[in-house]
Amino acid sequence: MVHRIEQVSTIFLPSIQVSPRSFKRQIETVLGALTQLNMPVTLFAKLPRGKSWWIDFQHYRQAINPAPDVFLWVRETTNIPAWQQPILIPDVSPMQGEYFVVGVSETVAFWLHGDREETPVSVSDDESEATVAGAEDETLPVVNYRLTFQPELIQDFLGTLEQSLTSSVQQQPEQPVATALLADWSDRLCLPEQCHPAIFDAIAQHAGSHQERLQRQARSYRRQAMTASSLSTENESLMNTLRLKDDFLNTVGQELRTPLSSIKTALPLLSSPNLKAPQRQRYLDMISRECDRQVDLINGVLELLQIERTVMTAQPEPVNLFDILPGVVSTYQPLAQEKGIRLAYTVPNNLPAICCPESWVRQIVIQLLSNSIRFTPPGGEVWVTVQPDNDEFLAISIKDTGIGIPHNELPHVFEHFYQGRQASGEEQGVGLGLAIVHQLLVYCDGQVSVESQPDVGTHFTVKLPLHH
Repeated sequence: MVHRIEQVSTIFLPSIQVSPRSFKRQIETVLGALTQLNMPVTLFAKLPRGKSWWIDFQHYRQAINPAPDVFLWVRETTNIPAWQQPILIPDVSPMQGEYFVVGVSETVAFWLHGDREETPVSVSDDESEATVAGAEDETLPVVNYRLTFQPELIQDFLGTLEQSLTSSVQQQPEQPVATALLADWSDRLCLPEQCHPAIFDAIAQHAGSHQERLQRQARSYRRQAMTASSLSTENESLMNTLRLKDDFLNTVGQELRTPLSSIKTALPLLSSPNLKAPQRQRYLDMISRECDRQVDLINGVLELLQIERTVMTAQPEPVNLFDILPGVVSTYQPLAQEKGIRLAYTVPNNLPAICCPESWVRQIVIQLLSNSIRFTPPGGEVWVTVQPDNDEFLAISIKDTGIGIPHNELPHVFEHFYQGRQASGEEQGVGLGLAIVHQLLVYCDGQVSVESQPDVGTHFTVKLPLHH
């Protein structure tokens, strides 16, 4: 009766537990070392089914001239390539869950053995071997792996293989490969007293090369993962931008429809013969106001689009606020005087330069200053001041004693088309001025904040980055 391989190997050889993938990698390392040294070795093997397990054997045979023999212990001989010389496993030696590769030549002899641990799932041996053959999942059963170059252990195992070969020929006489191998067994198995020392260096070199290759693959996978994560973030950002643009366009459409609806309603009434002159004038004034509002709305949208188009070409040259703010404030002095509002400014002439296009700075101050004057009643005051803020910004403060903004409206004042506070006697705006301010500050890495109290006043603070 043939002894199981385990009875020999566990007595003399320590084993380590590895995954099926790692076990296959050990076979690849040994065959790669033999290929590097151009060593022809007769191979005896029993491995899981699957083409992936035999690729390295095929590469080895193609690299060595003449091609060495490979004898394969199998359960059936169908669908086996011609270069794999099959030997049927006898019934008395099932070798379930055991795999081996033995190499013998005049200069080298080795024995690589794997013993698959039993799985808790009840499956046939053929099904288990097929599972291990395609193993890419480290959760599959582990393999107890051993490798030795000791001639006495290899000779002992070859005796076990000879008994298996004899039983196979007795049970299945119609095996020309097995019969020829059995007749030639003694001549083929001339083990060297000591392995060629170069084989150990070659195996170590291949193992190191494989480790380096794994590290390169791991680095490549990390880079790919980081790229995928970055692309995912960029895609999410683009999708959010598209959604914001869709919302913006929908709001623009609604805002454009409102004045047109008012105009369309008023026009038929003007043609009525019974319409009195005061009423006709009121309708004409309403149409004029709605037309002006339509123009303001279109101009505001075009201004936002212009900002989007020029943001990439705008040159953030150093700008001195002392050269800009006095001129802007002076432009609004006549309007403030007409409303009975005191307008004053304080801009030191020794301030450091800021990093923001000059046209953007003018537009930001004009929008905020015109808002303050608009919502400040006669007798009120508006102040414009500038002072350093830490070592990174200059802060422009625009403060008024106007009607103020309710606390619940403050989070929304910079949204597109948001219209909150309304001064007495003032025409309703289109709600784009503060949105434009916010957009410009985003593009130049600035900040804007607002504090307000109804019937007390509003305080806008704009922070512009210093030029370095």
